[in-house]
Amino acid sequence: MQHIDLRQEMEQAQVEFDQNNLLRAAKAILNVEFNSESNISSRIVEGGRRASSNEAWIAHLDPNRRFNLEAIERICTKFRLRFLESDLFKGDVPADAVREVKRLESSLGVQFSAFKILAPAERFHLKDSTKDPMLLAELPNGQFYYIFQWGDDMKWYQHLLKYPFRHIGALAASSSLIGLMIAFLVPSQFEAIQAEFFFRFFMFSMTTCLIMTLAIISAIIYSKDFSENVWNSKFIR
Repeated sequence: MQHIDLRQEMEQAQVEFDQNNLLRAAKAILNVEFNSESNISSRIVEGGRRASSNEAWIAHLDPNRRFNLEAIERICTKFRLRFLESDLFKGDVPADAVREVKRLESSLGVQFSAFKILAPAERFHLKDSTKDPMLLAELPNGQFYYIFQWGDDMKWYQHLLKYPFRHIGALAASSSLIGLMIAFLVPSQFEAIQAEFFFRFFMFSMTTCLIMTLAIISAIIYSKDFSENVWNSKFIR
């Protein structure tokens, strides 16, 4: 029958104690991280309306990720996007975006209090849409700081498809271009140059006016408006 080595038993007990301490410490760290990320997620979902008044830390931010409202408005108008408070966003903000907020706040020693999302209109009323949203934080100086982007990439031709919807001038230019193409493609029986010119001009004018009229009537029926008027609108237009 073996004798009990008290020192060996004490060493084993110490190892178990140290392991339990490490496990408790790891759990505590995970709880802190989880609570921190939960707090950030809540701030994004609840959508704070006012940024901190302290501007001293803005100098430490990457200038390439800071944007003025005018630049954002230009992009929204160009690609027919919306720039709204984060609480209006439908869908889940990915964990990578939350972790990026946590990393920035930890490195700067500040806490972002107001978030906004740049995305197509359907991302604010359709939860299963996958079109590319972008999360930004509002800064005390009125600028916005890029945080994270996710979803599908925007196709290269999107700005061409959205061009007619930017403003009334873009619609007129698009209608004129289509009218000009139709005027030259329609066959003509006239041989005289003057008659041919008036025929083409008539076709161009009528087609352009018809396209613009149909576009405006359709916009009225479906309650649509130009991008320059709805880029920051909370209503579905």
